[in-house]
Amino acid sequence: MANDIASREGTIEDPVIERNQDTRDKTRLVYLSPAELARRLQEEPKLFVLDVRDPHELEGELGRLPGAVNIPLHQLKQRLGELSKREGRDVIVVCRTGKRSETAARMLQDSGVERVFVLKGGMTAWRETPR
Repeated sequence: MANDIASREGTIEDPVIERNQDTRDKTRLVYLSPAELARRLQEEPKLFVLDVRDPHELEGELGRLPGAVNIPLHQLKQRLGELSKREGRDVIVVCRTGKRSETAARMLQDSGVERVFVLKGGMTAWRETPR
């Protein structure tokens, strides 16, 4: 599959996300595969990557994405104001396996943040995907 943009309904084979998925739809989450995120990081330096893992996890074997902002999931609700730095950029939420990212993405959607994406499989999948 050339492009791996996925939703709960399945994978969409079109890189033009705006035409295929409404990221403002709070009833579903929009997922990016590690390969798609790698492509977007190279082509769109304005992405806002939010890592919701605990700080000690960032130094572990999975590492961290360059430029990612770390706000642990348990602090996210209190620190939502810090996301004003994103200035309209797409938000990509990452964690170890994707579960905390899903929770964080829903919190962001509920607080009015649009264009929120989840790294499918989290940093575990990122590390296992050749780039």
